[in-house]
Amino acid sequence: RKAESRAMQFSDAGLPIPYLEIETGEYLLEMLYEAGPVKALPMGGIDALSWVDLYPYVTLMTDGIEPWEARQIIAMSKAFALGLDEGKNIFSIAPVDRE
Repeated sequence: RKAESRAMQFSDAGLPIPYLEIETGEYLLEMLYEAGPVKALPMGGIDALSWVDLYPYVTLMTDGIEPWEARQIIAMSKAFALGLDEGKNIFSIAPVDRE
């Protein structure tokens, strides 16, 4: 049997999926999704974006970003990849439920 993600478990139970509300910095999230929040690994699986992955996006699609913004996008990509991996584990605590 294929492992279900946490989102699939909520959906199957007829419950709304608990997403986090973002109050500021939405443009960084938009940039993350436009760049691609994760990358595919050659032998399968996913990984977070690296500086090498982010640089072409920033160069071609923006007028440049501040170093702290680039660091934040990389950190968001790492959290996204970790969340996808943890979402496969039914024993993992969802990020929205952590203190």
